[in-house]
Amino acid sequence: MPITFGSNNDAGAGLFIRANLPQNRWWTKTENGEEPINMDRGFAIDIKNVVFGWLHIDIGVRDWQPWPSPSQQIPKPSDNHKNGFEVDCWLADGRKAQFSGNSYGLGQFIAKLYNTAENMPEFAMGKVPVIQITSSKPIVVGKGTSYDVGFVIRTWINRPADGDAPAQPAPVAAPQPAPAPAQAPAAGGTDFGF
Repeated sequence: MPITFGSNNDAGAGLFIRANLPQNRWWTKTENGEEPINMDRGFAIDIKNVVFGWLHIDIGVRDWQPWPSPSQQIPKPSDNHKNGFEVDCWLADGRKAQFSGNSYGLGQFIAKLYNTAENMPEFAMGKVPVIQITSSKPIVVGKGTSYDVGFVIRTWINRPADGDAPAQPAPVAAPQPAPAPAQAPAAGGTDFGF
């Protein structure tokens, strides 16, 4: 099969969630550019099925090498690879997106979200949390600066099957301990209820 260089073929391209933690700016990267994520609605993140591995990100480079499990790391491919993650997400309009990263701040955010979510009954039922990012505060890590990402779990939805849009959200069993975000939109409509 012949190969091409610099092809404009975007087959297989999808949506990717990106974050600029110093500015607390979250957006999706699409083939048409960037779209800001409306944090009044948030996004669903399949935290129960997050995958860990080695991730090298640089200009024009993205090398993802997943581990068989969090307790079974493969050898580190290079000094450029860092601990990373990859997880499926859904936007409020039902589009599926990938979220990945290898920064300390994003890794700590994923760990906090997992540790918070796994103690809730909806997690054990296989539901997916809809989160809202509330803040991104600078913290000192070693000799550098990272960011502590604040969030709330707004509600839970049934995990969409591949190709399906998210189902209506499940009722939340108890109030969340984190501060409430700006007033949430009214329930109803066609945007999957979150």
